[in-house]
Amino acid sequence: MRLTLLPAAVAALFLLVACKGKEPEAKPEPPRPVRSVVAKVSASAGVLSLPGEIRPRIESRLGFRVGGKLLQRNVSVGDRVVPGQVLARLDPTDLAPALQAQQAQLESARTDRDLAAVELDRLRSLKTQNYISQGSLDRQQANYDSAVSRFNAAQAQLRQARNAVDFQVMQAGAAGVVTAVEAEVGQVVSAGQPVIRVAQTAEREVAVNIPEADLADVRRVTAWSVLVPALGDRVIAAKIRELSPIADPASRTYAARLTLSGKLDDIALGMTALVQSNGQGGPSFIVLPMSALYSRDGKTQVWRVDMSKRTVEPVEVKTAGLLDDAVRIASGINPGDRIVTAGANLLLPGQPVRLLDDPVSQTGGVAR
Repeated sequence: MRLTLLPAAVAALFLLVACKGKEPEAKPEPPRPVRSVVAKVSASAGVLSLPGEIRPRIESRLGFRVGGKLLQRNVSVGDRVVPGQVLARLDPTDLAPALQAQQAQLESARTDRDLAAVELDRLRSLKTQNYISQGSLDRQQANYDSAVSRFNAAQAQLRQARNAVDFQVMQAGAAGVVTAVEAEVGQVVSAGQPVIRVAQTAEREVAVNIPEADLADVRRVTAWSVLVPALGDRVIAAKIRELSPIADPASRTYAARLTLSGKLDDIALGMTALVQSNGQGGPSFIVLPMSALYSRDGKTQVWRVDMSKRTVEPVEVKTAGLLDDAVRIASGINPGDRIVTAGANLLLPGQPVRLLDDPVSQTGGVAR
C-alpha cells in the first residue's frame, strides 16, 4: 500500500511546485483618452493687434517768457483756440516803470548824440581855418562816435523792455484745444512756468506700447489699420511715425506713435483705439492652446500623436509669443501634425492613446 501511494504523492508535489513558479500574465494598459488638435497656420497669427489711445501729435505747455502776477485767463479746459487768440495776461504794472526808464534813457542818449554832432561840425569848420589842431578834431570825433553807440544801446534796451511788456500777453500759436490749466488768476508765475496746455488739432496720432516679442514684426510692417470702437466699424489707415529705441523700465514695452490719415474731425482726443497690422511683412505661425505645452528638463515640448500607431512622442518646440489664450509656435512641428491638448503632463513616450474625437472629421479645432 505504501508503494502504491508514493508515485501519486510525488506527482502531486511536482504539480504544486510547477503551478507556484508560474507568474500571472500582466494585463495590457488601455489607451489613455486624450483631446487633440490638428496643427495649422492661423490666418490671424501673423497679424499684430495692439491697444492704443488717440493723442495729438503736438501738445504744448504754454508759459510766459517773463514772470509776474496772472491778471487774466481767457480760456478753460475744452475750449478751442485759433492762431493769435489771447489766452492769458500778466499784470502790466510790474514792467511799466522799467519801460518808462528805458524811454528816458533813450531821450538822454539822443540829446547827447545831437550835441556831439553839432560840436563836431563846429570843430571841422575851425579846422579848415587852422584855428584848432587835428588832435582836437579827433577827440570830438571820438566823443560823437561814443554818443552814437550809447544812443544805439538805449534803443536796443527800449526794444527789450517793450518785448518784455509784449511777453506779458500769451497768444495761441496754432489752432488747438485746451487740455489743461495749470495756473489761476492771482497766482504769481515765473518765467517759463506752464500755465495752459494746448493740443494742436491739425494732426492726430495713436499712441501704442509694443511688447518686446513683437518689436521685430512691427519694424517689418508698412501699413496699419486703426479701429476706434466709439465710431463703430470705421477703419482708419495709419503708418508708424515714431518708435522708441529704448524700452520703458516699468512695462518693458516700446512706445510708438502712428499717424492717422483721412477725415479726423469726429475723433476726440483720448479715445480708445485698436491698432492692427495689415499682414504685410509679418511671419505666419502655428497657434496651439496653452494646455498643449509642458516643460521637461528646461525644454518646452508638446506631445505629437503618431496616427499609424496611435502613440505619442515628445517634440521640442520654439514659441514666438503669447496670444489671449493660445501660444504661437515658430518651429518644431509642421501643419497637419496632431497635438495633444489635454493631459500632456500625464503621458509617457510611446504610450498608446485614444482620441476623443473622430480624426477623419477633425477640421483643426479643439476636439469636443
